[in-house]
Formats: sequence, structure tokens, C-alpha cells
Amino acid sequence: MTKKVLVPIDINDPRKNINDFLYPDPLVDGLTLTGIKSGKQWEYGMVILTSQIDENDIFKRIVDSGKKIESVESLLKSLKDYVSELPKYKIGNILKLNSETPKVDFIIEYQRLPREKINYR
Repeated sequence: MTKKVLVPIDINDPRKNINDFLYPDPLVDGLTLTGIKSGKQWEYGMVILTSQIDENDIFKRIVDSGKKIESVESLLKSLKDYVSELPKYKIGNILKLNSETPKVDFIIEYQRLPREKINYR
């Protein structure tokens, strides 16, 4: 169980409002961060606080979104890893998946988004 999830973030436009949650989608060439609603692949995700969830809650959201699931077993395994990894990170951390490993493993890209990346309008 965790109270943290990843949301998509556009590093070039961090103030852009993107209403989606990310999950590690197991593809043929490895894991990728994918939006549950949009199905879009993202390079970065930002850690946010949410209600208590587990891998089954996330799996249900993916199924409800209508996304085709290639392997239920590998998806559930990656979701379980995801839920156990996220508590290690702080709210606001910008993460990306480590492509060197087939397991869910994150790399901190930014502790927090640097001021120069935020475009105040």
C-alpha cells in the first residue's frame, strides 16, 4: 500500500495541467511510464500524495480505462514493484524509470523542479 503516485510532468512546461496518473507499463522493450487515462507514454513523473492505494486499485483503473493488457501477470508484478518503490521518494521528486533494469527502479531526475524550469507568466 502507498499514499504516493506519479503524475505526468512536462519538464519544458511544468505548469501545464495534465490530469492523469502514471503506471509502469511492461512492454516488449522494457517498462515505460504510461498514463492510465490517456495511454500516452511519459519520460518523467512527479510524486504526489493521494489516498491509500495498492496494486489492485491501480490495476482496476487500468482495466476500467479500456487499455488492452498484454500480460496480466507481468502488469501486476510491475504494479506491485511500483507500489513498494514509491514510498522511498519525497513528494515533488521528479522521477524517471531506470532503463538498465527490467524491474521497476526509479532515478531521481530532480529533487524538486528548479526555479529556472518554471515559467512564471
